[in-house]
Amino acid sequence: MTGPRTPDPGPRTRPRRLARALGLFALLPLGIVVLGMASCQGRLIYPGQRYAQVMWERIPPDIEAVKYRTDQGEQVSFYKKPRSGGEPKRLWLVCNGNGGYALAWPDLLPMAHDREAGYLLLEYPGYGFSEGSCTPARILASSEAAVDALRSRLALPPGEFDARLSVFGHSLGAAAALQYAARHRVQRIVLAAPFTTMVDMGHHLLFWPCGQLIWHRFDNVARLAEVARQEPRPSVLILHGGDDTMIPPAMSAELAAPYSGWVERRVVPGVDHDDIVLDAVRGLAAP
Repeated sequence: MTGPRTPDPGPRTRPRRLARALGLFALLPLGIVVLGMASCQGRLIYPGQRYAQVMWERIPPDIEAVKYRTDQGEQVSFYKKPRSGGEPKRLWLVCNGNGGYALAWPDLLPMAHDREAGYLLLEYPGYGFSEGSCTPARILASSEAAVDALRSRLALPPGEFDARLSVFGHSLGAAAALQYAARHRVQRIVLAAPFTTMVDMGHHLLFWPCGQLIWHRFDNVARLAEVARQEPRPSVLILHGGDDTMIPPAMSAELAAPYSGWVERRVVPGVDHDDIVLDAVRGLAAP
């Protein structure tokens, strides 16, 4: 005795199955993007490379290596001494964009027109001569350790050192600078082409919901809110190029909007994502 026969799906059911199959096939590109972001987003966000050893011989005489350790191993950042040759009256923690390097800054910093300022040029883990790899937490740990190492080198009491320290960052470096300022006292904050959050950047550069797949969650909105609760507040200057297609000016507008009268924001017409650095360095001039 045979069991019941399976009914023929018929001509109306077959197109539905075909449509579902085609729909799943259409999701294949999204799946590839998801897997790609999951497997290599660290390399995309932090594309830095190591210096060749010959770079040690090319470091200018007014630049000193600042060495320290974190859980990522040996780290090397750099200190550019004041052009006056004396003790620094002002100090800047300088944070690169994701494709930048500490030793790219010395030729630009004279544009700040501050002969009495010293600059701590932060190198991210895995960049330059530094070991390891990056996450937001590792960059924060490296910035804190670099500042501590410079404070010891200059033999300044913590309160006096902090009273001279400000932070500057470009692009990803704006997030690095801001997360440091959210946890430590600084005098001034200068941000060039900052984004709102890394999640928003994922949506902008790819498409929604790709930003949700990013686990390197820099959040400048939250960090600036933390700085806003400090007493006294440091001054904040945001500069953005009007022709920036990498990080749209609307992001810095959103970042600054809740803080009218405290955060100063300038949009420079005709300037792109990289060239805004030149305007921002001028913003480091002595007050």
